[in-house]
Amino acid sequence: MANRSWAMLGLAAALAGCAGAAGVQAVGAGPAADPPVLRGQAFAERRCAGCHVVGLDDGPASFGPRFRDLRIRYNALSLQRRFTEISQHGSGEMPPIQIGRQEAEDLVAYLETLQSEPPPR
Repeated sequence: MANRSWAMLGLAAALAGCAGAAGVQAVGAGPAADPPVLRGQAFAERRCAGCHVVGLDDGPASFGPRFRDLRIRYNALSLQRRFTEISQHGSGEMPPIQIGRQEAEDLVAYLETLQSEPPPR
């Protein structure tokens, strides 16, 4: 019976990965079940993936830094401030994009689940 529960958790994690955009790896089963993490991942895939690698992929970022690198560059409070600045003024080559307070919190929750190193293959 316990093996069946673990199998169901694995299946749920696999299905969560299918919901992401192509080339974007879903976060682990534990944090991925957290609604803010899921909303943050969805926002990143929808609004940021055109210029940033938003998952754990090794693919080249078109213009901006990889999200897994941002996670180690900024703490949660710094990320909140950065998203506010970006929303109002943009950043370097990045144009201003509308990021609401809740969206910023969700993005931070998602970024905090990313590892700085790619997962082993």
